[in-house]
Formats: sequence, structure tokens, C-alpha cells
Amino acid sequence: MAGEHAVPHSLSGWCQACGKVVEVPPEVENTPRTKQLHPASQRFHEILRELGALHDKKQKDYGTDTDPFANVRGSTEWGVPAWVGALVRANDKIKRLQSFARKGVLANESVQDSLRDLAVYAVISLVLYEQEAKDGDPVR
Repeated sequence: MAGEHAVPHSLSGWCQACGKVVEVPPEVENTPRTKQLHPASQRFHEILRELGALHDKKQKDYGTDTDPFANVRGSTEWGVPAWVGALVRANDKIKRLQSFARKGVLANESVQDSLRDLAVYAVISLVLYEQEAKDGDPVR
């Protein structure tokens, strides 16, 4: 059943599949770094791990075996740098969140899902931006 959990039970955080908070394993909980973190910072790091898992899961549908960002790179076919293409997709999530802020309701996706997708698109954009700069492509 571990495959259906939003957060693998080897990590801490809220598990949407079972509706419980999954505890930090003792071997991790007692590390100096974990003990120093404020609970809000702990949750921040948990969300970062969840976002990595979300990316890995979604890239199976959107990416290819050789390029996890193939769908986002499709913007280059329209003359738009891939990192900017990721920002366009992020902007779609921002528009959805603006709608929620105005109306107080979303019809097709939760606020949490939109925020997670927005964060993932920001990281994808950063990765693509770094790749273009490294490859010597003119980055605006």
C-alpha cells in the first residue's frame, strides 16, 4: 500500500491516502538537524520531499525516458525558451489561485494541489534556466 501514499511512510508528513500524520522515523528524528528545526521548518522540508515524489510520479505521464521535462520543453517549438514555458504553466496555477482568492471556490483542483504544482513548476523553471545557461544558450 506504500505506493498509494502521497508521502512514503519512510518520511514524515500528512498522508492523504490514509489521512494520518506519518511520524519521523527515530533514526531521523534524533539527528541534530531535525532537533534544531522549528515545526514549521520541519513541515517545509517535508513538503519539499513530497514535491520531489510528486514530480517523479507526474513525469512518468508528461516526460520521456530521456527527458523528464519533455512536455515543458515543447514551448521551444513555439520559440519560447523552456524555462519560460515552465513559468507560463506556473502562471496558469497563479490564475487559478487568484480565482480562488476572489471567489473562495475552485471547481476542478484543490488549492493545495495548485500550490504544489506552482512550486514544482518554479523548480522546473530553475533547472531549465540553469541548463540553458550552462549550455551557453542565451538566457534572457
